[in-house]
Amino acid sequence: MKERTLSWWRKKTHTDYKKMIRLLNCDEDGYGKCVTCGARKHYKEAHAGHFKHGLDFIFRNYHIQCPHCNLYKSGNEVEYTIFMLDRYGRECVDDIRSRKTYKYKIYHYEIMRKAIRKVIKKLEKIL
Repeated sequence: MKERTLSWWRKKTHTDYKKMIRLLNCDEDGYGKCVTCGARKHYKEAHAGHFKHGLDFIFRNYHIQCPHCNLYKSGNEVEYTIFMLDRYGRECVDDIRSRKTYKYKIYHYEIMRKAIRKVIKKLEKIL
């Protein structure tokens, strides 16, 4: 069996993390509201958009977004900033903006992915 690479672990863990974010931010019917435009999307159709690019696995950096805002409006930065300031305040926004990208190792991804998949499994049972 081929050994899994760091990039494989990052991609799989990140995919699961984004799914968890979408599930955590939806109602009992599986719908969530885009934080930048308010559109309601089913979690399977929604995206987990990030406030600061390259800052992975920071819970306050990811929220549910519609594909239009996340892709075609490049994250809808102005509205995302307003949302972040309203939800978390200036201190949190400044903290996120000041953080540097962390270089995870394979063992970090293994631990995170295992925990994330447990959360996903529990959330999917509720829906």
